[in-house]
Amino acid sequence: MTDTLIAPHADMAAYAVAYAGAVIYDGRACGRIWMRGQDAAALLHRLSTNQIEKLTPGQGARTVLATPIGRIIDLLTVHRAEDGLLLVTSPGNGPMIFRHLRKNIFFNDKVTLEDASERLGQLMVYGPQATVVLAGLGLPAESLTPYGMLSTQWRTWPIYLANCTPLGGGGIAVYASPEALAELSAALADAGIATLDHNTFDVLRVEAGHGAFGREISLEYIPLEANLGDAISFTKGCYVGHEIIVRMQSRGRLAKQLRGLHLSNGLADDLALPMPLIVEDKDAGELTSIVDSPRHGMIGLAYVRSAYAAPGGVVEVGGVSAEIVVLPFE
Repeated sequence: MTDTLIAPHADMAAYAVAYAGAVIYDGRACGRIWMRGQDAAALLHRLSTNQIEKLTPGQGARTVLATPIGRIIDLLTVHRAEDGLLLVTSPGNGPMIFRHLRKNIFFNDKVTLEDASERLGQLMVYGPQATVVLAGLGLPAESLTPYGMLSTQWRTWPIYLANCTPLGGGGIAVYASPEALAELSAALADAGIATLDHNTFDVLRVEAGHGAFGREISLEYIPLEANLGDAISFTKGCYVGHEIIVRMQSRGRLAKQLRGLHLSNGLADDLALPMPLIVEDKDAGELTSIVDSPRHGMIGLAYVRSAYAAPGGVVEVGGVSAEIVVLPFE
């Protein structure tokens, strides 16, 4: 993906609340797919990097769909429900992942797929007070395990609460009908909970070191390079891309690594991402995301070649010097 280089700025009020309280964010752009049937877990287990078959109802995990050469197709969040697996894709990726899964169902696999993106909406509640805010509306989420999910009811609506990748110190995903989420959003707004805009979300995402699809999550990279170790099981059997990923892990030799960059100055708006990193006229990697952070100034995410990836190192990007830092930004 190539984008004109305009670094997002945060809305200061929403940004501050995301770190001190709770904010809501519209997650409807993510795809939501139900996998059901007695072979559903086994299918996803053999197609992706993490341990899926051992998940029990209420548990969850992140996992990567990879190519045979270990490149990232997408990073999925998987929630195990009583009647199947709920898969959450990156924004805009629902149809592509649905097709990918469907073409990998063999004739004797007892698996059904349902694209639930329209009938099952997604609302994110971020911040250190996310569970407290939801509990105040009668939605208990404090006991959820990482990426775990529970089924409950709010007013007259059936609803799912799930632990998700946090921003600002916490994160809960709420899955329900669009009508239910509209009512819940109104109740949260009445309680004084601010809404997070996309630019502020992007600032928080970069500060946390989370990759975005089409930038840090793409066919250009393998999961280990993208700091996705929590989405990989190194004890399970074969899966698509297994040989490459395990070999790179055992040898400890990554071509590049996802790092943070602290830029000494802003970059010209007429440039575009990704941008090459240079060290002494040599290719040192590429800048993939950039934001203007209220806490840290101009910062970015970059894939840095391992020879130059040590924290404290300096690279040049777009004529500006940048220091390499370990993620997340602190």
